[in-house]
Amino acid sequence: MKDMRGSHVSAVRTATFRKFGLQFASSRRKNSREILEWKRSEEVKSSYNKLFTDEQLIEDITLSVFPLIVNANDERFNDMYVYTASVCDIILNLNYHTLDVSKKALELRLKRFKVFIEYILLFKN
Repeated sequence: MKDMRGSHVSAVRTATFRKFGLQFASSRRKNSREILEWKRSEEVKSSYNKLFTDEQLIEDITLSVFPLIVNANDERFNDMYVYTASVCDIILNLNYHTLDVSKKALELRLKRFKVFIEYILLFKN
């Protein structure tokens, strides 16, 4: 399961970087100081803010990582959307000092975003 999570996280990270035109300067193992400096950049801050103000961005990232989801039912699509939003939040969030997506951090965000999305959808319909 870890390998599957790792490959999905990697795909979401790549799609997120591509969508926002982001790059991490160092190709060697990243230390927390370099990551924090990168996350503090205006480019990353701007991308993080856009992520949650333009709902189409997360949908675009989700569809680029999981292209077959376009044929899925609403519940399945929402699950993948929440997963993608959770990974994006960990990667771009200044308060999370790593680019690694741990199981615990992902589970916490999945719960939080799932409640948030359900709340939004309740009032949208």
